[in-house]
Amino acid sequence: MHSTEHHRKLNSPEAAEYLGISVSTLSKRRVDGDGPKYLKLGRRVVYDTRDLDGWLDTRRRASTADVDPVPDGCRPRGRETGSTTSVPERQHPRRKRGQAASEVGL
Repeated sequence: MHSTEHHRKLNSPEAAEYLGISVSTLSKRRVDGDGPKYLKLGRRVVYDTRDLDGWLDTRRRASTADVDPVPDGCRPRGRETGSTTSVPERQHPRRKRGQAASEVGL
């Protein structure tokens, strides 16, 4: 059932200090989905210290050769390692691919 033990809830600046990262980094990780779990209370975002500790534990390493703890399915798009896909080149509407601006009268 429910434990009567009280677990502290921290706002974003407190959670960032607890983790040793900036508020901006914590916010970016929340948006990307690779940060610690959080609670949304109305417009407020709070973090349970148990979730912060759990998130820190997933980043524990024994050596620099240890693998990334984030499973491939959880990694935000566009950050895959070794990906050879590139973003298509943006083309000017009056230019053909490979055509210089001077050839189109720009």
